[in-house]
Amino acid sequence: MTSKTFVTVGLLAVVALGCAQPVKRRDWSGYEGPGAAAFARGTFPPPMVEDPVEPANRVVWSVNDFFIDWVASPVGRVYRFVTPRFLRDRIRDFARNLEFPRNFVAGALQGELGGAGRETGRFLANTTVGVGGLWDPATYWFHIAPAEEDFGQVFARWGWRRSTYLTLPIFGPSTVRDGIGLIPDTVLDPAQLFFPAAPAFKFNDLVDTLDEYQRFSASSFDMYDDARLLATFAREVEIEEPRWTTPSEDTGAVQTLGATLLVPQDDGFARTLSTGVVRVPGNGGLLPFSYRVQEKPSPLVFIVPGLGAHRLSGAVVALAELAWQRGCSVAIVSSTMNAEFITDGGSVPVPGHAPTDARDVHLALDQIDHDLERRFPGRVARKVYLGYSLGAFHGFYIAAAERDSADTLVRFDDYVLVDPPVKLVAGMERLDAFATVPRALPPEQRDAEARRILLKGVAVGQRALAAQTGAEIFSHYTVDSYEDLRPPLPQPLPFTNAEAEYLVGFAFQRSLKAVLYASQERDDLGILLTERRPLRRNPPYAEIGDYSFAMYFYGFVLPYHRDHLGSVATAEQMVAANDLRAIADGLRDNAKLHVFANENDFLTSDEDLAWLGATVGSDRVEIFPSGGHLGNLHRPDVQEEILAPLAQRPAPTPAP
Repeated sequence: MTSKTFVTVGLLAVVALGCAQPVKRRDWSGYEGPGAAAFARGTFPPPMVEDPVEPANRVVWSVNDFFIDWVASPVGRVYRFVTPRFLRDRIRDFARNLEFPRNFVAGALQGELGGAGRETGRFLANTTVGVGGLWDPATYWFHIAPAEEDFGQVFARWGWRRSTYLTLPIFGPSTVRDGIGLIPDTVLDPAQLFFPAAPAFKFNDLVDTLDEYQRFSASSFDMYDDARLLATFAREVEIEEPRWTTPSEDTGAVQTLGATLLVPQDDGFARTLSTGVVRVPGNGGLLPFSYRVQEKPSPLVFIVPGLGAHRLSGAVVALAELAWQRGCSVAIVSSTMNAEFITDGGSVPVPGHAPTDARDVHLALDQIDHDLERRFPGRVARKVYLGYSLGAFHGFYIAAAERDSADTLVRFDDYVLVDPPVKLVAGMERLDAFATVPRALPPEQRDAEARRILLKGVAVGQRALAAQTGAEIFSHYTVDSYEDLRPPLPQPLPFTNAEAEYLVGFAFQRSLKAVLYASQERDDLGILLTERRPLRRNPPYAEIGDYSFAMYFYGFVLPYHRDHLGSVATAEQMVAANDLRAIADGLRDNAKLHVFANENDFLTSDEDLAWLGATVGSDRVEIFPSGGHLGNLHRPDVQEEILAPLAQRPAPTPAP
């Protein structure tokens, strides 16, 4: 093949990858079967980032990801070992001080004279008092906030607002506008005059984020899609510099947003977790799990997370760290509604029926228990089930199954169950209502309102996490109604109830997208119509965005169990089976159960909480007055209460 022919074929391949793909949608308008009301209500599809060259972008992303995993990461580990954190910080401060020409010129060209003036003050302070920029007294002594600007922002301010999304080699998420802006940015970077200073500075910045990147990559169903969304909205915040004056409302939904603040105290704890695999009966795949075992006999805590969560997501690793600090060994699996479990652990391709899903979790934990007992004989003193949200809901079913003496699966000495729903389908419908909050507005205002709320969520989240981690130099996003976000974070966060509901609904909506895509990749039921291609996922994602949790339950889960497995006969029977009241006899006065709930959790009603107390026993159900759904788990006092049952004590006498 000649070089000319090779180039021609390559160009044709790129064009073929970029061809538009139609979004097909099933017409449910005449549907009158079970759950018809859910199909009639309709949904509010989540905002998506337009990506006309998605196939090419995904290829570049894969190359970047390969470079990080196989080049930057191993080299970075060596670099971190031989270069103390103190020296890396000095290099980072020096490199940022060199960004003054870019920040000053770009700010002045946007008419941001105040920002340009602050950058001048910062440069003078850091160059003199900071010994050539090796320290940053401008931030920590003189409290001069940075005004980081670039030519992508200049072009946006001059009118180039909409631009095609691009993934750039090495630089990652960008746009055509911002990519062109890199040219004058580079010209104004003094480090470019002294090769290889510029790439060395960039690498020094990168090395301390590599572990977090890899954990995020491992826990994300589609990291390209997640990064595309986050980068796009974060960039819009930088360009628009929005300011909000909406009042805060102290509601359960607003408090729930505090769940994002449950993060590991030690950034390196996730690296200490080992990865094992077990073969779960009924699936045949190899299900990964994470674990860490103490050197001496200790309680082994099995952690089962909430809906859609991966075993390496931030909140799960944080709970594992807390258990480890209390002298426990830990073993973690992903949620049954996470793509990893759907593919390699579930006995059915469509999770969502609690009796089946809980049994799958129990089978997986039993195999993990055997694996760890074999590799670490004598190191497990007690076995504790720690589940939150959906993981707690499944824990009740596993505990109830212990009443069956013929069940030989692993038995637990204690169950710590945090913020469980009581009625699964009712909880799904509640999340659906949150995701459709913008529908209360006239149609022409809905998309703009959803975008505004998401931009606000990104801006506040950036600042709150920066304050939580002490990275104040990155926390210069202004929110008028909530200026002080330093820990401990006061309540409420700066959101109205409607804003918080939509943010919660949007997050769970993205989890449902991963569930539907992964489940239909495993076993296509023929319900979704848009073709799924590895390098072009936006079209099928657009179709999936038309579905709610209730539509998934009645349109996918119910038909599979009723028509394919024959495990249920009617929708009413299936709804009842996904209510804890169906297993009340197995839960009544169970001394192993330790239940923690919040009075204003939107997934449970007052009637549900009363039922839990009456069934499990009021002395084993602790109800916190606030926190929404998981929104108080970052608080040390709540953590102490919840983790108290992990302390060493004799195993309780089994219930008759």
